[in-house]
Formats: sequence, C-alpha cells, structure tokens
Amino acid sequence: MSDPSQETRKRAMQALYGVRAVEGPPGENGLRTVWHLGAAGAELLSLVDRDGRVQRQELTLLEDHCVWASGEGVRTGRVERGEGAPGGPASSVVQTDAELVPGRVLDAASALSSYEGQDRYILHIQRVLALAREGLELARVEATRAKPAVVEPEPPVVEPAPPAAPLRFGQSLPNEVLPPVVRHSEGLVMLAVFGVATALTVVLLFWLL
Repeated sequence: MSDPSQETRKRAMQALYGVRAVEGPPGENGLRTVWHLGAAGAELLSLVDRDGRVQRQELTLLEDHCVWASGEGVRTGRVERGEGAPGGPASSVVQTDAELVPGRVLDAASALSSYEGQDRYILHIQRVLALAREGLELARVEATRAKPAVVEPEPPVVEPAPPAAPLRFGQSLPNEVLPPVVRHSEGLVMLAVFGVATALTVVLLFWLL
C-alpha cells in the first residue's frame, strides 16, 4: 500500500507542473523573481541573475520547505500557516530547521522524481534535490560501514589447580576430623582404684562388727 502523505505530495507537485510561471522585473540586487504557485500546496520561488542563471530556489511542499542557494547547498524548514488578515489570504511563516532534516529532502525529491516536462526552473530544483538525496544516502551507507563491530569478550581463562601430592599410609586427609585416641593404661588405673576402695570397705565393716 502506498503512503497517503506521499501521494498527496505527488498530487501537489503535479498541480504545480501545469501552472504558468510569473516573472518579475529585476530587483536592486539585479535578481529577478520567477514564481510558480500551485493550487494544491506546492510553490516554487526562483531568483535568477541577468545571465539567466538560477541563484536561489525555495520549494514549499505542503508543510515542508527546502531552500537551495548557490554556494550554500540545501537547507530545510517547516511552514507554519496563520489566519492572516480578515478577508485576505492566510499568512505563512517558515521556521528554518537548526539542522538539515533528511526526511524533508527525501520526500520532496521523491515527489519531483516523476517530472518529465521542460520547465527549466522545475528541472533545476529536481536535479538539486536528487543530488542532495544521493548525498544523504551515500552518507548513510558510509556511516553504516564505519560502525564498529561488536566484539564479544573472551571467556576468562581458568587455570587448573595443581595436582595434590600422594598420601602416605597413615597420613590424615586435609580437614579430616580424627577419632579420639584410646589409651588402655587409663582403664588399668581405674580398675586398681576400684579394688583398693572395695578392700577398705570390707576392712571397715569387720572393725565395726
């Protein structure tokens, strides 16, 4: 499905193609004005020197505004339309973009791409915006190529633990809880003490009786 807004731009440009340009007399700076005014929201204003060379062009396409000047390149802006005086035409003010907005250039160039007429002023702005579009697309490709590749971090190297020394017979293992040491001499001493106590008890009973 085509973009409705793009179709509207193309219709506005097609309406501009059929209008007759109005040329004004040279001004104080020696430049004369050539004005194409369409009925569907497109307008082209060209400033031409005494030799017929185009020095400046301003293209209004609905709410987008593109300006080309010799030695300066292309700039963009946005058209803000007001109410105007009672009974008169609506006023409009162009707000220049702080930086070039590629979308405005691409939309205008696309809308102009279908023109196949002979109007030298329309052909001039068509070539200007086509070159600007090619420059933007080339810059985008170069930026994509220059984008650094994402390098995955290498996993940390885990060094193997040193091999344990072989255990000798009777050697305790690390962290091993040893059983209590049983000493047989302690049992003999307790048995001797018990026997002496029993003998004293028997002697005491005979003495009392």
